[in-house]
Amino acid sequence: MSLQYPLERDVVAGLLPHNPPALLVDRVLSFDGRSTHAQVHVAEDWDVFRGHFPNRPILPGVLMIEMVAQTGALIGVLGNMVADDAFLAFTGIDKARFRRPVVPGETLDLHAELIDVRRYIYRFRGQAVCNGVKALTVEFLASPLSFDG
Repeated sequence: MSLQYPLERDVVAGLLPHNPPALLVDRVLSFDGRSTHAQVHVAEDWDVFRGHFPNRPILPGVLMIEMVAQTGALIGVLGNMVADDAFLAFTGIDKARFRRPVVPGETLDLHAELIDVRRYIYRFRGQAVCNGVKALTVEFLASPLSFDG
């Protein structure tokens, strides 16, 4: 797949099976075959901030994990590791550590690296970085899943 980086949101939307508001990656800055660097701007108008927490909005950690997982899924798509009728589905989380709260208006740099593949189970290492400080470190698993069920 020959693409010019950065890939903006419209291109990312064509690569991942997510639709807004579940599409959580705004742009892909780089891909080298085994790792991806993406970004997301944490917008102040996201609905989740109405309730988490109203007087001190903080990005939920599970959303940060999903952002990094989508960054990992892009490795499978950009690296042609999954069939055209499939996608990499999130199957497990290991070693998740939240290291810094993320608030509306900040930009997260999302990093994912493929560290192992065994029997169609992909193991990734990822992190979310905000203003040069790690906000999340995580390892996660994904497996191909067909759109047909």
